[in-house]
Amino acid sequence: MSTSTLVRCAAGVLAACALFELGLRPFVAGWNQPEGPVRTIRSYEEGFSVAHFEPDGLGTYGNRLTGNPPLAGAPEGLIVGDSHVIAQAVRDEETMGAVIERLSRAAGRPLNVRQYGWSSAKAPTYLGSAELLLRSRNPTWVAVVINAYFSVHALTVSQNWRMELAPDDSFRLIDMRPSPIISRFQRMRRQIGRSALAFGLWRRIGTMWNVAAFEDGVAEAPDRVPRVTILGLKKAYGSRLIIVYAPSFFGTDYETVEPLEQEVLSLCAEYGVACISTREAMRRERYDHLSLSRGFHNTAPGAGHFNATGHRIIAEEIWRYVAVSP
Repeated sequence: MSTSTLVRCAAGVLAACALFELGLRPFVAGWNQPEGPVRTIRSYEEGFSVAHFEPDGLGTYGNRLTGNPPLAGAPEGLIVGDSHVIAQAVRDEETMGAVIERLSRAAGRPLNVRQYGWSSAKAPTYLGSAELLLRSRNPTWVAVVINAYFSVHALTVSQNWRMELAPDDSFRLIDMRPSPIISRFQRMRRQIGRSALAFGLWRRIGTMWNVAAFEDGVAEAPDRVPRVTILGLKKAYGSRLIIVYAPSFFGTDYETVEPLEQEVLSLCAEYGVACISTREAMRRERYDHLSLSRGFHNTAPGAGHFNATGHRIIAEEIWRYVAVSP
């Protein structure tokens, strides 16, 4: 191959990269864009979304902003969960926190709602983060949103927090969070993340990795983890705790009851923990109004994270409980 041909090939590759870089900028932005009081994340894997966060050091990205103006002096509610609570795939005003704020203010009982999620979070993360969350926010109530995978890999997870069980159902939490000292690799990753093309490729590789891990580990859920978790959450959050079970419903069949849902509800009743399930509300939405709680225009029906409908239903169920609580 001649030198001129190589030059033309290289120029073509560079031109294509530049074109993709410019074309992706309206749709892709990572956690470090920009570094300031508001963190903006843009993605296109599920719908086309722009999500904003307050980077306060809690959760994966910080407090998920709701698009509503905060009210000075209003009591605060707190929503804790995994990537469904991060809610990257919906707009700020469609998040469950935003819906609860609007419902509470319309009812004359105004709330500010803080919403913290961790990517791929498991039960130990909700336990290990409790003290800092309560000390930092001092909320009037805490809704911990869980699903059928909150106990999967709880004993082996390699990020956030890990749980180690003792024979008597006590547990020890192992801190798996990265060191606060930024390594050379992390600095390089941040710089790469400033490129929409590079970040888009990084995110796509991560998605494929997560799918493979999900398929390998979906059936693994140690028997004792749900019981230990419910007891641990009760101790960690006290009377402010509300456990919200949001079933998976991957697909369009909303009739199936997950065994873990029944176990969680039974454990909550046994230990006197406030617990609600959104299954019936989501089932009614599916069959009465023909609306799915998961999925977007560019995903399979009912697959993926909660869409605006799912967030609204979860918010309405939380508010229904909070509104009648003393």
